[in-house]
Amino acid sequence: MSISTRGILFLAGFILALCLPPPSASAADEEACLVCHKYSGLARIDQKTGKVRLYYVPGDKYQNSVHGKVLCRNCHLNLDVIPHVDAKKVDCSTKCHLKEPSTDVDFSHANLFQEVNKSIHGKGSEADQKKFPQDMPGCTDCHINTVYQPVQGLDQNPGISRDALRRCIGCHTTQEWANRYYQHFTHRLHRSKTALETVNLCLNCHQDEQMMARHNLPATSNYRDTFHWKGVLYGDPNAPDCISCHAPVGFSVHSLASMQSKDSPVHPQNLQKTCANDLGTQKCHPNAVESFARGKIHQTGLGFDDTITAVIKGEAALDNISALNKERRFRNLMDIDDEELAALNEVERFQHKVYLIVKFAYTLLITLVIGGMLIHQLMDLYRTVKNRHTH
Repeated sequence: MSISTRGILFLAGFILALCLPPPSASAADEEACLVCHKYSGLARIDQKTGKVRLYYVPGDKYQNSVHGKVLCRNCHLNLDVIPHVDAKKVDCSTKCHLKEPSTDVDFSHANLFQEVNKSIHGKGSEADQKKFPQDMPGCTDCHINTVYQPVQGLDQNPGISRDALRRCIGCHTTQEWANRYYQHFTHRLHRSKTALETVNLCLNCHQDEQMMARHNLPATSNYRDTFHWKGVLYGDPNAPDCISCHAPVGFSVHSLASMQSKDSPVHPQNLQKTCANDLGTQKCHPNAVESFARGKIHQTGLGFDDTITAVIKGEAALDNISALNKERRFRNLMDIDDEELAALNEVERFQHKVYLIVKFAYTLLITLVIGGMLIHQLMDLYRTVKNRHTH
């Protein structure tokens, strides 16, 4: 009687499961999945894409993660065959086999899934699917199974706050349960991502010019030319990231709307309030007026520094410089003829005068500083030569 390869693999896995000690993440591993998935080299090459798919699961980290108490089979369906040749892709909208403690019903991400699907990032329904659905982010593009951060007390020192946790254990006598939910609660008090991580995550898609062109949107790689980016880059806690403007307090990041929608915080009617950020903890521009909110955050094109670099490397044509000059108000007002000056309104004429004064003062300052240094060096050279001749 011949035994198939699958049968041999299943038998070997069953014997290993009996012989090996239970893994540390046994609470979520009732089916002994870590018997195989605990090995860091467990992987295969996808025959369709040619990419390596890794199936390694670090048990200790998974146990301390957000999904640490969720059984594998609750998300990974159709795992009846070993090796798993019939497994289906995980669907985050399915109902979980956990009770939501405030309602005592099975927990589900379905409401958030529907919220995202109706947003600007949604793929639409099967009957009315958006164009280029492959461009739209999935749940795992933004979310990972994050490990709980160290619990912090009011003094922000890392480590479990024993004084707070002991009050939980007073009623919830199972310490593992109390510790788990205490971690879950305090985990939500942290930022899910730093400002830098958030910006880099959003730019993964939004700086792709071809992808943005498919959706009639400008690429926002020029965010790195802004003062906001400098604050984020150097760790200013008050610096805004993408969510600070596109999903401030009162808005959900799962239901982002187009800037043409009046429900969007970046709609022209709402932008002044968004810049002021009255309800948030960040102190942005509390005295922002309507004209302040008209300024552009995401300029189009490469940006001045990147354009010059691209031209030097031969990656861009010189007409990009001309296009860039047309976008820059400062250069327009500096190089203007009488006809264009006559076409300006009163505010633009005032700005033109200010720019001319600044240009004159800046040019004069540079001339005096560099000219003075040059005269000083010449006088010093003259004195040195004369002293050598005398002595």
